[in-house]
Amino acid sequence: MEYVIELLERERKSLERGVRDQDLMHKNMNQATLQLKYINELKRAVKILKGKSTANIR
Repeated sequence: MEYVIELLERERKSLERGVRDQDLMHKNMNQATLQLKYINELKRAVKILKGKSTANIR
C-alpha cells in the first residue's frame, strides 16, 4: 500500500512541476486546468489510501 501511495505522490509532484516549469497557466489555460484536475484526483486518492492504511493498522 505504501508503494502505491509513494507512486501517486511522485506522479502528483511531477505534474505540479510540469505545470510550473512550462508556465501552462499563462500559455495554455485549458491544458493547465486538465492537469490541475488530475492533480486534485491524485491528492484525493492518496488521502483515501492513507486513511485506509491507517485504519488497517488499528
